Order: sequence, then structure tokens, then C-alpha cells
Amino acid sequence: MKKFLLETKELLLSQWVIAVLAIIQVRIVAGNLGPEIYGNIGVYLGFVGISFRLLSSRNSDLILMNFKSTTLNFLYSSLLFELMLGSFSLFFVFGIFYLYYGFIPEYLLLYFFTRIFLNFLEVFKGVFTHKGNMKIYSYVESSSNIVRFILVVSFITINPSISSYFYALSFYQIFVTILVLILLLTNNNNIGMKMNFKDYLKLSKDSFFKIRTDQAVGLIPIHLDVVVIGYFSNYYSAGVYRIAKKLVEPVNSLVVAFSPWMLNKIDSKNNYSFRDLTLKILIPSSVVIALAYLLFGKKLIEIIAGREFSDSYMPMLILAVGYIAYYLTFWTRHYLLLNNLILEHTKGRLVNLLVFMITSPLLIPSYGFNGIAISISFSIIFQKLYEINAYYKNRNIKNNN
Repeated sequence: MKKFLLETKELLLSQWVIAVLAIIQVRIVAGNLGPEIYGNIGVYLGFVGISFRLLSSRNSDLILMNFKSTTLNFLYSSLLFELMLGSFSLFFVFGIFYLYYGFIPEYLLLYFFTRIFLNFLEVFKGVFTHKGNMKIYSYVESSSNIVRFILVVSFITINPSISSYFYALSFYQIFVTILVLILLLTNNNNIGMKMNFKDYLKLSKDSFFKIRTDQAVGLIPIHLDVVVIGYFSNYYSAGVYRIAKKLVEPVNSLVVAFSPWMLNKIDSKNNYSFRDLTLKILIPSSVVIALAYLLFGKKLIEIIAGREFSDSYMPMLILAVGYIAYYLTFWTRHYLLLNNLILEHTKGRLVNLLVFMITSPLLIPSYGFNGIAISISFSIIFQKLYEINAYYKNRNIKNNN
């Protein structure tokens, strides 16, 4: 436990800072802009998020897999690759906005163009995870979120408008782009021959399409759950569920914090003991998390969202079951990825999607926000059961060889 905390303390601290700032920012932005504009921002961010995540989400994994396949220096080619993907995403998001709205507000143009270069963050994450430099990794995570918080709060306080919010995010993206480029270029210590862009595309092709398929399958439950409950129930239920989901996201923050450390451990130690990790770290911390939600959940809802969202308590507890199940077994994805079994993870996400699509329309009409919370938790649990089974199958094959 002591060694684990020493190795992950910077990552845990950075995620704690991010979580606290996110909660404060939500209160300030929503309070100044009101529910309608705040909801409009959410829709815009959803469209942009889907457009760029479709091609670039988790491309840090691609960097890690490429490091395992070559000793050549591919930094510049990887940056050019992310720039190309960002440009494709830009055309995609333009198309979505013109189809859905018929126009693009001027204040979104700068945000769209600067979002292209935020893809460089994926290269940074992959490179510094490979290096095992969790300190710089966590400093960039926390400092960039602090800058975003300062910019958003300042712009909204001076001029409470939707345009101010997106101008703030645009300057945040410029800051992150410059920061990660400086760190990547100054820490480019690979003395190997530089890989040209054409060879980089050949190297990345198979892994890229596997990762993209995996990410595309997971977009629906992650991004459309609030839309689904709004469709099958009502907007009140959607609002109650959204608050419940926001309050269990700190569990996912722990997964985000531990993931770079876990990837580095699996990469350097193929015989890493997941049993010790689960028994000594994950299970004890899960008990603490579960008790915290059970005992202090209602008070937490009152402080962050207000008493009018007290109905969020039960869906929050239901979602916590699924999120804790994911936390207990978060390492399965990383093991499958680094053992060239990412398609098994994709199949697990397909199981997740199928369970969600079958159970949500059956449960929501009768149980509303509790129904979709049950659906999401069931989906997560069935996905992780599939991944654990894939892990044991692969481990048994290795032991028999």
C-alpha cells in the first residue's frame, strides 16, 4: 500500500484538484448562465466531443503500442498524424452543426480550430506514460485544469454569456497545445533514426483501427444515456439522473489517475500481480467509497446541487455499484491492450452496449431515472465479467505454453 501511494500520489493529487475545480466551476457557470444556456453548452460540447473522440480518443494507447513495436523516433510523425485526424474531425463537426442547426455561431469557430491541436495531448500522454514520468504527467493534468478553471470563471464573471465560455475554452486549448509541445520537444531523447510519416502510418494502421472500433462502440452508453432517459421518460428524470452521474464520476477519476501507472507497470512487468492489487488496494478502497456514498450521499447532493435534486440519491447509489465494479477491474482493459487483445475489450464493450439497449427501454418507462441507472450498472458489470473471462483464458494459455 505504501509503495502504491508513493508511486501514484501525484496522479491522485492531480485528479483530486480536477474534481474539486470541476464542481466549483459547475456551480459558477450554471449559476451565472441559467439552466437553458447551460444546457445549450452541454449539447454543443456533446457534438464536439463525439466528433473528435471518434478519431482521437485513447490515441495515447496507440503511442504505447508503437513503442513496443519499434525503437525508431516517431514523435514528429505522431504529431502530424494527430493533426491530420483533428482536421478530419473538424470537417465532421462542421457537418453535424450544419445538419442540426443550419449554421455555426461565430464564437465556436476559434474553439473548433484550436480543438484540432488539443489532439497533441494524446501524444504527450502516451510518451510520458511510456517513460514512467508520472510527476510531469500529473503536473500537466492539474495545471491545465487550473488554467481552464481560471479562464472560464474570469470570462463568465466579466461577461456571462455562452460566447465567453467558448472563448475561454479556446484560450485553454491554445495553452495546453503550447505546453505539451514544449515538453515533448525538450524531452525527445530518443537517439534512434527518425521514422517518416508513411512508415508511421504502416506501423499504426492495425492498432489504430482496433482502438477506433473499441472507442466507437463505447460512445453510445457514455454520451447518449441522458438523451435516452429524456426520450423514454421526461426532462426532470434526465436532470435527476445527470446529477447522480456527476456525483459518481469521482470514482472514474480514480481510474483515470491509476491508468497511466497501471499501463507502465504492465508494460515493464509482464508478471504483475493483479491479485495483490485487487486484494490490498482496490477492495479496501472500494469499501470506503461505497460507505461514503451510502452515509454522506444525501448531504453531498444538497451541498452541490440543492434539495430539489434529493431524488438523485437512489440512482447515485445504483450507479455507484456499476462504477465501483469497473474500478475493481479497471486493469483488465490495460492488460488486454498491451497483450494485443484489444478486440476482446471491444467485444466486452459490445456486450455493454447490447445490455444497455435491451434493458434501458424496458426499465425506464417503469422506473425512470432509477431504471437507466440499473441499466448502466448492469451493462458495466456484464462487460467486466466478459473481460475477466478473457484475461483468465489468455493467462491459462500462457501458463500452458
